[in-house]
Amino acid sequence: MDFMFIGQLVEFLKKVESKGPLSCDTVLKIFYQTCRAVQHMHKQKPPIIHRDLKIENTLISNQGTIKLCDFGSATVVTHYPDYSWSAQRRATVEDEVTRNTTPMYRTPEIIDLYSNFPIDEKQDIWALGCILYLLCFRQHPFEDGAKLRIVNGKYSIPQNDTKYTVFHDLIRSALRVNPEERLSITELVNQLQEIAAARNVNPKSPITELLEQNGGYGNYAQPKTSSALVPQNSKPAGQLNNIYNAGLIVAECDQTPGGFFDILRGGTERFFINIKDTSSKVIQSVANYAKGDLDISYITSRIAVMSFPAEGVESAIKNNIEDVRLFLDSKHPGRYAVYNLSPRSYRSSRFHNRVSECGWPARRTPNLQNLYSICKNMHSWLKQDPKNVCIVHCLDGRAASAVVVCSF
Repeated sequence: MDFMFIGQLVEFLKKVESKGPLSCDTVLKIFYQTCRAVQHMHKQKPPIIHRDLKIENTLISNQGTIKLCDFGSATVVTHYPDYSWSAQRRATVEDEVTRNTTPMYRTPEIIDLYSNFPIDEKQDIWALGCILYLLCFRQHPFEDGAKLRIVNGKYSIPQNDTKYTVFHDLIRSALRVNPEERLSITELVNQLQEIAAARNVNPKSPITELLEQNGGYGNYAQPKTSSALVPQNSKPAGQLNNIYNAGLIVAECDQTPGGFFDILRGGTERFFINIKDTSSKVIQSVANYAKGDLDISYITSRIAVMSFPAEGVESAIKNNIEDVRLFLDSKHPGRYAVYNLSPRSYRSSRFHNRVSECGWPARRTPNLQNLYSICKNMHSWLKQDPKNVCIVHCLDGRAASAVVVCSF
């Protein structure tokens, strides 16, 4: 994983301030990627609370995406004050949280512990509301950090604003005085996904508009995949390992060039005509942001493409393998087969041993015979049952996946 960055988001925002407000799509990408980082923290057991979320603690990676930083104030400790709490106990908690928060971003429940509101991960939601307000209107909703205004939630959305109306309800939902009435991070992310789908925007994509206004990536080129992440024991072209235990067998192609092309000439027409699909042609690819924010797109009703199902820390920026499994098991129980087109591998048992390892070296064209074998394998699986589906993925869900799906 590459941790290099090209600068603080706040510095980029200052440089383009004279060029007018950010586009709605740019705000959406910045805020969504920030929320996804927070969601990853809140999904831990117990939830990790950042406590010092602010625009200054966001970086732009050399890939042009938003990264969260400064976890020095993070905690898993929550407080639930009630009428039994003494003044001394309240003062102790107040001192501790004050040392680890920024005045403008402090929540009503932190400033007024006598309100007896819970002090938990919802304080991050309040801070996210402040960040969204700032991205839209170029000023903080509580610029002076006045405690009375914060405790009473006294801020206003510009009455004449028509550019960011899609975010107004999100701001209001995040900046509720009672933390129990604020959105959860998952609810916030889900609503952002709906906005992104409606606007036909990929919220995970680089914030290119902001970067271009600042002269691009500067001295940093968009990185290539690190060779350290790619195992060198790539499978020979044409070899399909770990074919499904469900009885799917790949027909071996004639190893001679003449025999192989005879197969292509004689069988291609029947190969495609026999595909039992509910759609007679490839429908428009529509991103399907499933619960848990899965990067998966259905090309047809029976063929889907996704990015690499990752584990551990890497799952913060890619599909989480467990989320993928839960989604596929619920949507296509016992009816899906996974085609791993990347040089990397994972335990096939994660997907009930229905994984075909059929990748080729990154940034290389596939062997034609291997490509044909993959397509024939997919055809055989789809032909077995009208409910069967093929799930194709490579490292990024684009390059190798596009080659195979288009070939199919």
